[in-house]
Amino acid sequence: MESELDGSINKAGWEPWSGGFALKTLYYGEYGNTGSGAGTSGRVNWPGVHPQMSIDEASKFTVANFISGNSWLPATGVDYNGGL
Repeated sequence: MESELDGSINKAGWEPWSGGFALKTLYYGEYGNTGSGAGTSGRVNWPGVHPQMSIDEASKFTVANFISGNSWLPATGVDYNGGL
């Protein structure tokens, strides 16, 4: 999410981990990426691929929401962005 993707990114975007394993249950999402590799028109069409998530959907996968980072990361002293 919100990453700079250069031309080294294959248009398909993703490769299967091991043959057809988990292709029906995986969840790969993209949100707000930029750069020459960010175009999603050629992405794989597996059921779990979400190449154009909405801001509401993407927000569920932020540091603050997905791993409750705002509750424990400040104590580590690590710089982070909890949201989008």
